[in-house]
Amino acid sequence: MDREQFDVICKKLDKIFAITAIQSIEAKNDKIYALKKFGLNSGEIAPLVGMSESGIRDNPGWKKR
Repeated sequence: MDREQFDVICKKLDKIFAITAIQSIEAKNDKIYALKKFGLNSGEIAPLVGMSESGIRDNPGWKKR
Protein backbone atom coordinates (compact mmCIF):
# COMPACT_ATOMS: atom_id res chain seq x y z
CA MET A 1 0.00 0.00 0.00
CA ASP A 2 1.39 3.39 -0.92
CA ARG A 3 1.04 6.66 0.94
CA GLU A 4 -1.79 7.95 -1.28
CA GLN A 5 -3.94 4.88 -0.63
CA PHE A 6 -3.22 5.16 3.08
CA ASP A 7 -4.35 8.80 3.13
CA VAL A 8 -7.61 7.92 1.31
CA ILE A 9 -8.35 5.16 3.82
CA CYS A 10 -7.62 7.48 6.76
CA LYS A 11 -9.98 10.15 5.42
CA LYS A 12 -12.75 7.59 5.03
CA LEU A 13 -12.18 6.31 8.56
CA ASP A 14 -12.28 9.88 9.88
CA LYS A 15 -15.72 10.30 8.29
CA ILE A 16 -16.96 7.08 9.87
CA PHE A 17 -15.73 8.23 13.30
CA ALA A 18 -17.41 11.62 12.79
CA ILE A 19 -20.74 10.04 11.90
CA THR A 20 -20.52 7.76 14.92
CA ALA A 21 -19.58 10.65 17.21
CA ILE A 22 -22.65 12.75 16.35
CA GLN A 23 -25.11 9.99 17.24
CA SER A 24 -25.30 11.24 20.83
CA ILE A 25 -25.70 14.92 19.88
CA GLU A 26 -29.31 16.11 20.04
CA ALA A 27 -29.24 19.58 18.47
CA LYS A 28 -28.99 19.70 14.68
CA ASN A 29 -26.86 22.86 14.81
CA ASP A 30 -24.34 21.10 17.05
CA LYS A 31 -24.26 18.06 14.75
CA ILE A 32 -23.55 20.28 11.76
CA TYR A 33 -20.81 22.13 13.63
CA ALA A 34 -19.16 18.88 14.76
CA LEU A 35 -19.28 17.32 11.30
CA LYS A 36 -17.82 20.48 9.78
CA LYS A 37 -14.97 20.37 12.29
CA PHE A 38 -14.35 16.74 11.31
CA GLY A 39 -13.80 17.98 7.76
CA LEU A 40 -17.05 17.03 6.04
CA ASN A 41 -18.44 19.44 3.48
CA SER A 42 -22.04 20.63 3.27
CA GLY A 43 -22.89 18.05 0.60
CA GLU A 44 -21.72 15.22 2.85
CA ILE A 45 -23.45 16.59 5.94
CA ALA A 46 -26.85 17.29 4.35
CA PRO A 47 -28.11 13.67 4.10
CA LEU A 48 -26.80 12.87 7.59
CA VAL A 49 -28.97 15.52 9.24
CA GLY A 50 -31.90 15.53 6.81
CA MET A 51 -31.38 18.95 5.27
CA SER A 52 -30.52 20.35 1.86
CA GLU A 53 -26.97 21.38 1.07
CA SER A 54 -27.95 25.05 0.91
CA GLY A 55 -29.83 24.65 4.20
CA ILE A 56 -26.62 23.41 5.80
CA ARG A 57 -24.68 26.47 4.64
CA ASP A 58 -27.42 28.76 6.02
CA ASN A 59 -27.48 26.98 9.38
CA PRO A 60 -25.93 28.67 12.46
CA GLY A 61 -23.95 25.48 13.14
CA TRP A 62 -22.20 25.83 9.77
CA LYS A 63 -21.47 29.53 10.29
CA LYS A 64 -20.15 28.99 13.82
CA ARG A 65 -16.39 29.37 14.15
